[in-house]
Amino acid sequence: MKDTGNHREEIGPSPNMGIAEMVEITSCNIFFTGCAAIMRLISIVVNWYLVFEYWKSESYAYSAWTLASILIPMVITSIIYSHIVSTDQTGHGRILYRGTMSDIVLSYLFRDGYTLNYALNYTQAKKQDNKEGEIRYYQKYVKEECNVGFIRLFDSFLETAPQKILQLVIVLRFIKTLTYFRAFTFVIYFLSIAWCLVAYNRSNRLVQLDKYDIGTNGLIVQFFFLLCLTVSRTLCIAYVASIYPLATLAMCLCHILVCGSIVFLVDAPKLANSVFMNYLCCITFGVVYLFIFTPVKDAPTKYKYIYYLSFCLVQNITACILFIPLYISIAILGLYVIGIILMIFYYLMCHPGITSTLY
Repeated sequence: MKDTGNHREEIGPSPNMGIAEMVEITSCNIFFTGCAAIMRLISIVVNWYLVFEYWKSESYAYSAWTLASILIPMVITSIIYSHIVSTDQTGHGRILYRGTMSDIVLSYLFRDGYTLNYALNYTQAKKQDNKEGEIRYYQKYVKEECNVGFIRLFDSFLETAPQKILQLVIVLRFIKTLTYFRAFTFVIYFLSIAWCLVAYNRSNRLVQLDKYDIGTNGLIVQFFFLLCLTVSRTLCIAYVASIYPLATLAMCLCHILVCGSIVFLVDAPKLANSVFMNYLCCITFGVVYLFIFTPVKDAPTKYKYIYYLSFCLVQNITACILFIPLYISIAILGLYVIGIILMIFYYLMCHPGITSTLY
């Protein structure tokens, strides 16, 4: 779901869409969707196991913080998702014929499962030259991808990011706590959060018929520059939090409120029907902006990227000079610079052509 101007765009393509307007769902798309579905299940198991592990080791505070970082985002994303499902009752009618509570529960457990199912059904219909089935499953695929992509974005940064920062803080304070299992959780986190952003950006392009889909090379480059930027920001925040936890929390909350309020007042997206829900969505985008910039509405983003990346680079440099050892500072700043270079390469060489301007 993305604001495209003066009104909130309906999620998904027009029911009158023809074959010529459809972007082909490739084997690569299906493969990555399947990987996302598997990684989602793994991350759920890992998150709940960590709660149990902390409790078993009598680290009750860490267990409580981890549990809170699961339950609070779950409630917030459930509210947002139920709002999306309920408001989707208007217009051309729902394409997803499931109950609201079923949508919420199944979205948490099998977030990418329905998208994968629709993609496979689309492929099967195409092989059988079933044009009607091809269009029907493509509409369901795009609609589900947009619905879930919007929630996936919030869920990753509200739930997974705080957990991994907490775990990094624990590891930085007590290096002996770094086990193979926790190292594995870090790898899963960084890969899933980068892919979540790639999928969100791609789904927003799919519903805009005046824009081309992102090619495979573009997806790969985009994945790696998002990976570099998010790893750098997460390491920077986690290290400072390991020294000054309350001060870091306060600064992060200020960053979230300022960025969310700027989005609400300046971009003024229509992401929800009520003012409260609209502001809540903007504040959750403020959480995303702790780590990476992603556009809220379809508008030129060149200078927004320049301002945001410059601001975060200054933050990283300041934190590295004041608080972080040289060898970790090199990794943090090196990853951020590499991410910026890959982003420039993406926009110069891999960005799909659009009808208006490059940015």
